[in-house]
Amino acid sequence: MAIPSDVKKLSYAELQKMIEDVQQQIAVKRVEEIKVLADAYAKKTIAAGFTVREAIDALKPYLPKKTTGVVKYRDPANLENTWSGKGRTPRWLQAYLEAGKTKEAFLVW
Repeated sequence: MAIPSDVKKLSYAELQKMIEDVQQQIAVKRVEEIKVLADAYAKKTIAAGFTVREAIDALKPYLPKKTTGVVKYRDPANLENTWSGKGRTPRWLQAYLEAGKTKEAFLVW
């Protein structure tokens, strides 16, 4: 996708604000789309004569095997990006920190 010419005229601060707005919109769309997928999966499961619980149990082999500890921080733009707060700061969080955000803005508890 080509960058529109009017975007090229924006200041650094305006571009950063646009990035934040787009990241928030991405998070909203992500939630909306996963709900649509879950709804379709549940309806298809029930129509096939299974329970949703059976379908969820059938998905267990697809879940990650390794646990990384308790999630303390989460990326609102990509909910799969999490961090326990231990060890090296992940790249996704470091990018936010370099953009002026604080770690506390990403706490989940």
